[in-house]
Amino acid sequence: MDITFTDNAYNTKHAGSPLYDRDHLLTTFQQARERASQLERQILVSITLPMATHDPQVVFRMFQHLDMGDRFFWARATDKRALVGVGEATVIETTGPERVTTAATAWRELRQHAIIEKISSDLPPYTSGPVLLGGFMFDTLTPHTDLWEGFPDGLLILPHLLFHVDEDKAALTINALIDADDAVEQRTEQVVERLQHLAQALQNRIDQPVEEAAQRSSELRTQDMLPAERWKEQVAQAVKKIRAGAFEKVVLARGVQVAQEEEFDVDGTLRRLSQSYPSAYVFAIQRGTRYFMGATPERLVCSEDGEIQTMALAGSAPRGTSEEEDRRFGEELLKSEKNQGEHNFVVTTIRDALSSLCSRVWVADAPRLLKLKNIQHLETPIMGNLKPGHSILEAIEDLHPTPAVGGYPRLPALDAIREDEQLDRGWYAGPIGWIGTGGNGEFAVALRSGLVDGRQATLFAGCGIVADSDPESEYQESCLKLQVMLRGLGGEM
Repeated sequence: MDITFTDNAYNTKHAGSPLYDRDHLLTTFQQARERASQLERQILVSITLPMATHDPQVVFRMFQHLDMGDRFFWARATDKRALVGVGEATVIETTGPERVTTAATAWRELRQHAIIEKISSDLPPYTSGPVLLGGFMFDTLTPHTDLWEGFPDGLLILPHLLFHVDEDKAALTINALIDADDAVEQRTEQVVERLQHLAQALQNRIDQPVEEAAQRSSELRTQDMLPAERWKEQVAQAVKKIRAGAFEKVVLARGVQVAQEEEFDVDGTLRRLSQSYPSAYVFAIQRGTRYFMGATPERLVCSEDGEIQTMALAGSAPRGTSEEEDRRFGEELLKSEKNQGEHNFVVTTIRDALSSLCSRVWVADAPRLLKLKNIQHLETPIMGNLKPGHSILEAIEDLHPTPAVGGYPRLPALDAIREDEQLDRGWYAGPIGWIGTGGNGEFAVALRSGLVDGRQATLFAGCGIVADSDPESEYQESCLKLQVMLRGLGGEM
């Protein structure tokens, strides 16, 4: 099934298929092989083809059905933008405290001699071309456990295939790393075969909605990784340290282990998270049998056309059972000295971090309420103009961890977490997202998340502890935050 590059062929005859040409793929791979021989290094080939719009969750499910490799999902319903990747053309894996800086250097080197083609002008503007998907561990200095096997300190994946869609355009990017000895004819046929299988699968299921999973026959079993009373003792000890002047704020997280008789339905969990939290970043990254997934409300940083956007998110309150109660909770949150003080820590830290990367920084005059399904937060938008030569990965290096997930001041708060928390956070509360060419990209803070592995899952939630924190109230707040993933998995707590 060869499809030419003409817009008419795409818009009419083959509206459900990616738009490709076998001969052109082969020629491009041959060009890359010649360049690889001349430069004595592997050459990245990235070709973006226009494609009909599909439900990203359907594409995610088709990648699983076709057994093309590990999957990646990223979407925010209110933005009408999604990325769905599968397989690994190449991987950037980094270790240690310099994990982000090392990844940025590797990304620059990978792009240096790349052959990047866009087979149309009618493509999603910010995600066309090679896009790396992945994330970073919260803290490389915390002792690691087997829980996070397969999730290194830093991991950015260039998928074999990336389906990406925005409000009115969709595309498929093919990525391949070619060396001087590559059998490019065989590589071409492998790509063509993948495209044919994907096109056929999508055409066969194009009108079928994502099916609801069968009703679970067993209940979820939950168990705190640290007993509730011991976690509350941690909070009380943190309050004592704060009042003694050790630091002003520390974020303590807790983990909950969840199990059931059947394997968890990852696709169904993504669907429920997307439906329940349309303003959140819904994500999933697969490493073998494990998926790190969630629906986080907190953007770490976004960069588009030289403008960088972030947000301060700190301070929480429950949603009300009535409109009147909900409004009262929101007003109390806006007036709360404890929550306002916690929020101001975050605003100040982010503004100072961006000032070294941006020529100008804007901060909203006052926080607003971000209302989610079962919780509401204080949110302050922050923007800046990125200086030439700087990238979103540098912003991540400076911003992470924000006081919202670490504490303030940063270093003594992180020392307290390492000493007292007794939890391997792994990628929980770390940066997760994507980076493309031209400096465009978006990373969120991996909150409201969990590690799902077959019939078991480990969920995480944290609370900002300040001088007047109450251990019982903080525990109840953490339970509210855990509800996001528990409901996504199909249960309650």
